[in-house]
Amino acid sequence: MRNVLRRAWPRNRAATPRRNLFRGQAGLFLAACVGLFFGLLVPADAQSTSDVYAKACREAIGAIPDFSCADGAIVPVTVDGQPVTPEPHQTCDRPALLDNGPQSDGQCVPYSRILSLSTKSMQVAVMCRQKKIRSAESLLYDELDIVAHNPITGATCWFQASPKNSQPIDGSHVSSPTAQNVSAVWNDPQTTATAGGVGCGTCHDAGPVMYSPFAGQVWRVMPVDPFGPYFHVDPGHYGFDQWPTLALGPRDNTCLGCHRIGVGETCGQLTRWMSGLDIPPGADAAARRYPLSHGMPPAIAQTLWSWEEVYAASVAEIRSCCQKPDQPTCNRTKIAGSPHD
Repeated sequence: MRNVLRRAWPRNRAATPRRNLFRGQAGLFLAACVGLFFGLLVPADAQSTSDVYAKACREAIGAIPDFSCADGAIVPVTVDGQPVTPEPHQTCDRPALLDNGPQSDGQCVPYSRILSLSTKSMQVAVMCRQKKIRSAESLLYDELDIVAHNPITGATCWFQASPKNSQPIDGSHVSSPTAQNVSAVWNDPQTTATAGGVGCGTCHDAGPVMYSPFAGQVWRVMPVDPFGPYFHVDPGHYGFDQWPTLALGPRDNTCLGCHRIGVGETCGQLTRWMSGLDIPPGADAAARRYPLSHGMPPAIAQTLWSWEEVYAASVAEIRSCCQKPDQPTCNRTKIAGSPHD
């Protein structure tokens, strides 16, 4: 019997690896089942915030296509109306109002581009922004900004791309920010909503597209909706819902014949810059004199005396309402379409 057991032992030892293999396979199968089970329980908000925001914007506004900054109109930079040789920190006739930052080449950097991707049902404006001096042919940029707007409902989405690892953004072919799998070139919505510490909506407080003398040079390509409904899509409370959605409406105010007055930055520096009360950084001698010193209304063809006769009292009323918005004559109300009504 002992010999029989000895002869059987090698066979039993040889069989051991097969049993371990079976047990290993069973363990892997069980682990896969458990992983699948718990995977089905992962909540929808476990998706990337960029994909959640992209989906909400597709449904509220529409799908934004891929694009190339090469298709945009170049925003001119001029001195006394003439193009200049680019130099760091030079002054110009119509400097960019949005601060390009201390690491930039100033407010008069040429070759930014603006293009429209609008359709019959949505308005989409794209800014390919240069903050560093590059050649006119370069399609490398320091920032990409998109505002997408549904003029029927007022739904509005914001997208921004910033350099990654200090490398400029290739604008020759840019993937859609509303694609089902959002490209890493686009910032997540939390970052976009708090860009610069306050987000785009603080300046875009009266509508999706705001006029400036800089962008106004290519205004022909810009979609505009100065009086339509307006609110910010924010499926995850990323910060867009904190942007101002109030407007001032003093009766018989001349300025309000063309646009709303929001209670954000429109009530701050923008009113002063647009009415000649302050001069923006980067302004040259021509930009400090009328008419370039007064950004509103655009392309005005009247004397300074005439401007003051028509607009000065309205500007003073707006400034008073901005300082004390609870005055009965200021008529502060939520902008139509705001989801917070």
